[in-house]
Amino acid sequence: MYESVEFVNGGKFTSRGVWKHPERRIDTTEIIIVTMGKIYIALDGVEYELGVGDVLRIPAGVLHGGTRESSETVSFYWLHFKGGDSESLPPVLSRPESIYQAELLARQILHYSNTEGYPRQCGTLLLRVLLVELGYARVGDESSGYKLYCEIKEWVRANCDMPIKVSDVAERFSYNSDYVNRVFKRYYKDGLKAYIDQMKMQRIKHDLVCTDMPLKELAQKYGFSEYKYFLKYFKYHEGATPREYTRAYYNIHTNTK
Repeated sequence: MYESVEFVNGGKFTSRGVWKHPERRIDTTEIIIVTMGKIYIALDGVEYELGVGDVLRIPAGVLHGGTRESSETVSFYWLHFKGGDSESLPPVLSRPESIYQAELLARQILHYSNTEGYPRQCGTLLLRVLLVELGYARVGDESSGYKLYCEIKEWVRANCDMPIKVSDVAERFSYNSDYVNRVFKRYYKDGLKAYIDQMKMQRIKHDLVCTDMPLKELAQKYGFSEYKYFLKYFKYHEGATPREYTRAYYNIHTNTK
């Protein structure tokens, strides 16, 4: 699907003071993943206001630039690539279900691309995974079961920084646990508990890599009553300790202009 896509370069931009995106036209496609602040930008005259969690694809050759200044701090990942066709690439503006997964993939792309010894192809392969993540859209049905599944997914995603069990979800939606499990498994084969763990691990890994939060504070944030249980939970799901995981993705290019 993305066999022709080739990663060119990328980095993480953080503004210093008032900032406005420069006007320009480039020969590569660019993906912007906003992690802080608001960006006001126009693509060939079409204006967009981007906030945290928004992803913008700027097609190659399109004139783009800021429409107004951002007074608050702005931060975003930027990734340039060549190849791919407009029909297969993600939409110009999207908001992925999990910005944490998109941000983590962007950080991994930059780490492998900026670390000596890794083949250049690593960045390209991970970029292709990111494009799949951004372009993925499930075509669901309009049944009450699918509606409940979507509502549960969104509730878990929004609340997975707290201790959540299947029984908590069932209570929240006024059903018994067996029914909620059956409905959820109809659309997500691994089941509700696996989805809760997946969302929680995405949040934990994001905070590990993208913040400076101490591990014990992180364990408390995600509802682990004892630190050793947090370490055991992380290693069971990730196959590595939190410190081993953190050491893996540290080398990224940053810029302020």
